Amino acid sequence: MEKAQWPGAPTVRRVRRIVQGLALILVALFLAMWLKPSNPVIEVLRADPGGNPWVDAAMLIGALGLFGALLQLERVLGALERGFPFTRKIVTGFYRFAALASGSMFIVVAAPTLGSLTSLVPHGVAITLRMIDVLLLVICLSFFAVAALIAEAVRIDRDNRSIV
Repeated sequence: MEKAQWPGAPTVRRVRRIVQGLALILVALFLAMWLKPSNPVIEVLRADPGGNPWVDAAMLIGALGLFGALLQLERVLGALERGFPFTRKIVTGFYRFAALASGSMFIVVAAPTLGSLTSLVPHGVAITLRMIDVLLLVICLSFFAVAALIAEAVRIDRDNRSIV
């Protein structure tokens, strides 16, 4: 006899496919940037068109962190799709996702400042912080609040199961 699928599984499966697609797009963009850096489309994506290797390295580390965050989110969604919504594994995985996403976005936001610190041209340090950078950091940090809510749901579910 086949186990009944929980009602939210198809929606979670669609979101999981979107996350997988985003991870593939991220890999394709960075492969294109490293394999053919002179492409005009790729040049727009570069953090430092001047080619400062420290900025490029920071952006690569940020991209790898974001890729890791997307993989972690894909794992969490896979567990949800299998019907395990209130487990400690989900909470831990979502905290990992929040940490990887926040850390990688912080590195990406800090990359232009790192570029000015490591520039060979003496022009002082320029701290660059745009509104979109602040919004990205706030969004990524808000994932910690979501993880805390999931942790509370796990605690309540465990309490309810102990009463019955």
